[in-house]
Amino acid sequence: MSVQNGANKKDQKRKAFLEAARKIFSEKGFQSANVTDIVSEVRSGQGTFYYHFKDKQAIFDELMIGFVDKLLTALAENQARSAGRLALANRELAIENARRIAAVYMENMDLATLFFRESRYVGGTAMQRIEQLYTIIFSQIEAGLAEGQALGLVRADLDPRIAARCFAGAAECVIQQELRADGPRDLDHIATQIVDFQSLGVLAPAPREAHAEKHVSGS
Repeated sequence: MSVQNGANKKDQKRKAFLEAARKIFSEKGFQSANVTDIVSEVRSGQGTFYYHFKDKQAIFDELMIGFVDKLLTALAENQARSAGRLALANRELAIENARRIAAVYMENMDLATLFFRESRYVGGTAMQRIEQLYTIIFSQIEAGLAEGQALGLVRADLDPRIAARCFAGAAECVIQQELRADGPRDLDHIATQIVDFQSLGVLAPAPREAHAEKHVSGS
């Protein structure tokens, strides 16, 4: 057997363990799953598992870091696509950015569910990457809000730090609920509703002054 073939087999076995762990963790949860479950799914020996991974925590961390990296990539691509444009002032850009982020969750539903359900409670090295993710999310939203204030698009009395966390938390709640929903998911609708809620709120537009005056004079 060549060195190349040996390396390929090791890589395939590692991927098999990761896929099995992804399935087992999604079905049973991190706490209830064990290495034996993963090994049985792959039909391999525990010694082979421990050759590739230190323990259950290590393989969970690798799965979570891989998922978070997809989100970080989407955030970086959104930033690059914006090219200096302010999403607050460009509804279509904001919707497309939101859609791309939502797509990462919906295209990786099992990992996304684990991310929301368990990643914050089991510790591990993935927590550092998750903290990095939220730091970037908050800083991007804060910067956009501050720029919006400078342009007169955002209330001057708004606290960008607090508002950024409100925006992120609300969007995250929507994504979590959509992950639990049955049936197809309309990413365009989800993204549009998130963006319009963040930028327009829930109050109907105030009637035009002329219309209001006409209504009063005719009453």
